[in-house]
Amino acid sequence: MESLGLVCLYGLTSFDDIRTKQVRLNEIIIFAVLGIALNIAFPSKSALSILGGVGVGLGLLIFSILSKEKIGKGDAYIIMVTGLYLGFINTLVLLWISCIFAAVIGVITLRKCDNSKCQELPFVPFLLMGYLALFALQMFRGGAV
Repeated sequence: MESLGLVCLYGLTSFDDIRTKQVRLNEIIIFAVLGIALNIAFPSKSALSILGGVGVGLGLLIFSILSKEKIGKGDAYIIMVTGLYLGFINTLVLLWISCIFAAVIGVITLRKCDNSKCQELPFVPFLLMGYLALFALQMFRGGAV
């Protein structure tokens, strides 16, 4: 259930992020409520781990505010919701993998554009790619995300 929820969240918000460079708050709220409900009905992570995962997103939100949105607030909110589903460690790993994907594509984009413009990259598609990679890695290892 958690995996389906996250793939749906990332899939829906990726489309918006690519198209409009914004994510809709109502989608984030819906998946946050679902994440909370899942944790109440089927607890699989400790409350401390969940709070830590949400805290990762909160840290990104603070960074977003301080950096005048060098990383979008919507991305931070999505990471907060991710923390509800994955807990602390898996949220950090997902963020790390997603940043690697974003860095690779960012370098390719800069090379292609001859460094002439400051390009904005939507981050949610990298979260989707990162989650799929994390899911595949966990399935290969025989564990659950």
